[in-house]
Amino acid sequence: MRNADFHSPMSRLNDAMLQLEAAWRDVQEHWSDGVAQKVEDDYLVPLHSQVQAMNGTVEKLSSVLTKAERACMHPREHGPIL
Repeated sequence: MRNADFHSPMSRLNDAMLQLEAAWRDVQEHWSDGVAQKVEDDYLVPLHSQVQAMNGTVEKLSSVLTKAERACMHPREHGPIL
C-alpha cells in the first residue's frame, strides 16, 4: 500500500500562488485605486493565508498517513532486518 501523495499537488498550488502574486505585482503598477486595494484585502490576502495554512496541514496529514501506513504493514514489508 502506498501513501497518498499530497506534496505534488501542494507544490503546484504553491507555484500557482507565486505566479498569482507576481502577476498581482505587475497589475499594481497600473491599477492602484481603492478597488484594487479591496481586491487585495478581500481576496488575495486571505487566499495567501489559506494556502500557508494548507501547507502546514498537508505536512501533518502526510506524517499521520505515513505512520498509519507503517503500522498497517506486515513486518516483512518494513525491509531487511540487519
